Amino acid sequence: MAAADRTAIHTFRIPSLTLMEQAGTAVAAEIVRRLPAEDLPGLPVLVLCGKGNNGGDGLVIARLLAGQGMPVTVVRFFPADAFSDDAAAMAQRLTAAGVRIIPYSAFRSKRHPQCAVIVDAMLGTSFRGKLSGAMLQAVQWCNRQRAMRIAVDIPTGLDGLTGEAAPTAFRADVTVTLSQPKLGFFRSRAAESVGELVTAGIGIPKRALPAASVFLMERTDAVAGIPPRPVNSHKHSVGKVFILAGSRSMMGAAWLCSQAAMRSGAGQVILGVPETEFGSIAKRTVEVMPLGLPATSEGSLSMEALGEIEQRLAWADVLLIGCGLSRHPETQELVGTILRKCRMPVVLDADGLTAAEVDPSLLKKKGKGMIITPHHGEFSRLTGIPATMIASDPFRYASEFARKHRCTVVLKGAPTVTAGPDGRCYVNSTGNPGMSTAGSGDVLAGITASFLAQGSRPLPAARTSVYVHGAAGDRAARTIGQYGMTAGDILESIPATLQEFSGR
Repeated sequence: MAAADRTAIHTFRIPSLTLMEQAGTAVAAEIVRRLPAEDLPGLPVLVLCGKGNNGGDGLVIARLLAGQGMPVTVVRFFPADAFSDDAAAMAQRLTAAGVRIIPYSAFRSKRHPQCAVIVDAMLGTSFRGKLSGAMLQAVQWCNRQRAMRIAVDIPTGLDGLTGEAAPTAFRADVTVTLSQPKLGFFRSRAAESVGELVTAGIGIPKRALPAASVFLMERTDAVAGIPPRPVNSHKHSVGKVFILAGSRSMMGAAWLCSQAAMRSGAGQVILGVPETEFGSIAKRTVEVMPLGLPATSEGSLSMEALGEIEQRLAWADVLLIGCGLSRHPETQELVGTILRKCRMPVVLDADGLTAAEVDPSLLKKKGKGMIITPHHGEFSRLTGIPATMIASDPFRYASEFARKHRCTVVLKGAPTVTAGPDGRCYVNSTGNPGMSTAGSGDVLAGITASFLAQGSRPLPAARTSVYVHGAAGDRAARTIGQYGMTAGDILESIPATLQEFSGR
């Protein structure tokens, strides 16, 4: 964004004061939008300003909110003559409008009425390290207040590159970020400081933005990525999915992924399960066709199932393998053999990934593509990289792995990151903490296999499935709340979510 600012100012000749005015205007408009219009006059606002451009944005916000009749208190943390040139110009405009800018020491020494809104315009995207002194005290005080907390561009104390937060960072209810989201918002535990993220345009031309390799998945992307449904379609033309899943005590995973494949549009689904567990799944399925296969003594798929599996692979468009499959050695030998023989698109999830830990070459398919769906722990076992390091930079590690193994990686987390063989990454913008429940990943695997079977290419299928899965979780959370959600609730929300996006 620093490079984009420079290009907008020096190449496109957009005055820096114009960009600052537009930034402040966008944030002020977002604040006003969130408050009842009849209550605006008289609602007290506190604006905390640093000396740089972020502080300058805050000064614009203060002037505009004061113009709405809101009592505004503006606090600075530096001597009045320490403002940057642009911020100093905005300070003059604010003073001319009749609003004083007081030092933090003066603010602390007086009792003020409880604020309705606190605006954090202290530090911007260049912040690194730890907060100290007056700003640290101010942030600690702000986080205890019951006011609506708004961060301008980025919460103070958050590193915009790494997503690492100072021990005490401003905890925003809403972050109004300017021009484009910052990469650090989607790393580490930044979401706890960012709150709800709103992106506001400030007039920086798209041509001023540097080339990007990480993209945010949004609703329009998902709408474009849902497989089309031809008028003359039939069950054989809209995707045949063959699933190998389940083992003793883990048949719920098999049921969830197979139902998710059907619920997201697949024409036919055959679910291959250990014959010892066939009865438990046959009682629950109607549309999904269960298939009992030779089993080990521990209730997992055995090598004797290979012949029957090969016949079903000749029928299917896509193979989904791994959900609840178990790590039994013979079952893992079967997985490896299937992946070496299979030339169709594959979604490899959960226990199916174990075989690739031993032989990563299994991921380099010569056919139509491989999608793997590990969580951070599984990805750590695949790569040998500690899960804490993966969490600190999921874009880098997912991208490097996808390039090296020529596969599509869905690195599940908060947020989930999808990387393609070309190294591009897509960060998801849907989902909620209520989806942290057993079986949620199985539902995602089923959606992904379904979209792949319906004709989507691996990368579009993967990133769209992740978005739809999260949106279904959001719909379920709105209906029953996050605490009581189960994977089955996400599953049941898939059809209405797809109808909302596709109109069908």
